[in-house]
Amino acid sequence: MRQLIIKVPKGNKEEILGLVTEFKGKNTICLSEEKHDVFVLFLPNQKVNNFLKHLDKYEQPEISLIPRGVITLYPPASDSPDQVADVQPKSSLEIYLGGIQSVGSIKGLIGYSIAAGIIVWIGLYTTTVFLLVAAMLVAPFAGPAMNAALATSAGKMPLLKSSLARYGLAIGTGILVSFLMTVIFPLETLTPLMVEISQVSKVAILLPLISGFAGAINIVQSERDSLVSGAAVGILVAASLAPPVGLIGAGLYLLDWEIISSSVFRVVLQLLGIHLAATLVFYFYGKVTPKGVRFLQGSSKMTWFTSSFVVLAIAGMMFWQFSRPPFLRKASMNTELTEELDKALNELEYIEVIGKDVNFTNTRIKGNPTVSYNVTVLPKDTGLADAVLKKRIIDHLKQNIKHQDDNIYEVYQVNIAED
Repeated sequence: MRQLIIKVPKGNKEEILGLVTEFKGKNTICLSEEKHDVFVLFLPNQKVNNFLKHLDKYEQPEISLIPRGVITLYPPASDSPDQVADVQPKSSLEIYLGGIQSVGSIKGLIGYSIAAGIIVWIGLYTTTVFLLVAAMLVAPFAGPAMNAALATSAGKMPLLKSSLARYGLAIGTGILVSFLMTVIFPLETLTPLMVEISQVSKVAILLPLISGFAGAINIVQSERDSLVSGAAVGILVAASLAPPVGLIGAGLYLLDWEIISSSVFRVVLQLLGIHLAATLVFYFYGKVTPKGVRFLQGSSKMTWFTSSFVVLAIAGMMFWQFSRPPFLRKASMNTELTEELDKALNELEYIEVIGKDVNFTNTRIKGNPTVSYNVTVLPKDTGLADAVLKKRIIDHLKQNIKHQDDNIYEVYQVNIAED
């Protein structure tokens, strides 16, 4: 329920009370003064927007909407549990106005972007994972992401332009800070964490879709109905953006174009995926549509054009990802090739496998991406020389590890353990 305070010209008391009844308002209080009637009333969340539309026929109505959940209790007392449990999503008006109100200052946006850029760079430089989580906490990406989606669902081009500008400012600041940090503390090569983060999975599109969905749901739902805090959802949105943004700055310093291009791919894919999922939630669940919000009058053409552009852009990026293996699928191919390695090793009865690992490197040999197979085994037949045993294992792996791509250069490292 939402509390509203309404002030209309005197003489409309009965009409307003009838309107309140029609929209299931509760616990209404009417106060009269010389020229106006003032009403304090409580409406279900979903009724607020349409109720306010009906007030337009009155001369210059004054409205105060308190965006806080209110528990209303009314007879019969036996229905109180059901009355309290009736939690509805916010009205489309409150969702839209709340998004605009959360824009914040440019100084704050830049300040948090600088802080996030420094923290994520330190995390990448020192290979400290918890610092990446800290950077996600302060990275100001969730606000512009949700506002851009709100703008698309509502068909408001000015809000979309301002949100994209704030997006660009936050991401650009993060990249610049990461680059300057690398200039101050020069890197000669990428750290293991940087290499790991730079690798893209074939399921990379799922993270932004989930992030956008969760972020929009958190905004649409009433605060008493939300099971997850806004800060946690903000981390989820930033999780898909903060690390690759910091990696772009380091890649620019090292002029490592593979790192730069894979990170840019991830950033753009994350932005598009978050935007698409959040727009769908706002449009269909939050009812934020070009004609669905009072005062708005957005453009339906803009909504459909922008949404179509985003869908086509995502389709194009997915086509590019799967048409250029393994450049943009290294993370998932590591798992696939590890499974193939395990199958091949299990066929060898004369060894006991102690450890195995598959990693793509950023080194190109003969112009092809390089994958390294590392195996540690304990021989069951001690009569074989180590050199002979290694050659037999490598020959077996070359013949039995199967993958669809013929442009991968494979190297093998077999270690013989002793008991």
